[in-house]
Amino acid sequence: MARKLTPKQEAFRIAYLNKKNGREAYRLAYDAEKMSDAAIDSEVQKLLKHELLGPMITLGLERASERIQIQADARGLLTLEAHMERLDFLGKAAEAEGKYDAAIKAEVKRGELRRFYIKQVETGDVGEFSHMPDEQLDDVVKQLEKELGLSTRH
Repeated sequence: MARKLTPKQEAFRIAYLNKKNGREAYRLAYDAEKMSDAAIDSEVQKLLKHELLGPMITLGLERASERIQIQADARGLLTLEAHMERLDFLGKAAEAEGKYDAAIKAEVKRGELRRFYIKQVETGDVGEFSHMPDEQLDDVVKQLEKELGLSTRH
């Protein structure tokens, strides 16, 4: 026979998942008018450790967090897509007016958003490292990797 939550435990679970505040959820589900905050906190801890209720709340919070992340990701994608469409429109408008520099810039920006281009940054002046032997260059690279936290070499 499967065990079920009591109506008050179920009310606490729902309130906790909505409010994310144990004390407030407890007050909504139970008669806590004459209880101190410390007593309520103690009861909340017991409920959160309850063999059925605790895992249900934990799972509910995880699912809510996942839903929030998915919604944020979706909003980000929609924003990116809208931005891409706007750049496409601007590029086509510029091209139609014969403003090819502007059209190319819009297309490059679209490519940057899609990560088609990789920005390269070099350290040092032109030819600064050309006189160094390979071993010394390796030492310079290792030092830079270490400073940047990129140590990937073995």
